[in-house]
Amino acid sequence: MAGSTVPTATGRRGAPPGRPGRVLVVVGGLPGSGKTTLLRRLLAGGARPVTALDSEDVAARVRRAAPGVPYRLLRPWVHAWHRWRVLRVVAGDAPLVVLTDPWTSRGWRGLVVLTAGRSGRALRLVLLDVPPRVARDGQRARGRTIPDGRMRRHATRWRRCLARARTAPAGSGHAVLVLDRQAAGELTWPAALGE
Repeated sequence: MAGSTVPTATGRRGAPPGRPGRVLVVVGGLPGSGKTTLLRRLLAGGARPVTALDSEDVAARVRRAAPGVPYRLLRPWVHAWHRWRVLRVVAGDAPLVVLTDPWTSRGWRGLVVLTAGRSGRALRLVLLDVPPRVARDGQRARGRTIPDGRMRRHATRWRRCLARARTAPAGSGHAVLVLDRQAAGELTWPAALGE
């Protein structure tokens, strides 16, 4: 289902080359916006070796290790493990890393970007511009919703993040692709990598 925005890919910016072949693609968007779905669809193509970093994978592992424990109690462990894993992999030698992340925390964003830069990675941002109501439907579909207050904070920060991405001057240091649901459903690896 397409989001309420015009189905377009906007905001592409030129990126620094980094070390040849080393790229970090961040798929950002509100919780429930379709980040994991997009990642799984791209991975299903099997066109190239990819190291995927998705908190849903960590959540599934933690849930298997602690069956019956409410997710609200597991969430801090999931977040800590996922973030440690992200920084370790981004700093490592995997040539193509794809991270799904809400991308709404300024401090965390900065740390990931800094780690990618220090490891010589080109950075590509694929931002899913999905309205909060549609993201809420996505949360319900996956069987895990986040509290209303937290969702409002995500939505407020996300609007700011999108505004910055759309107005960043060319040569701002990374490539940005802003997509609605329909355009995300048509995304291919070459477009995600800015090729």
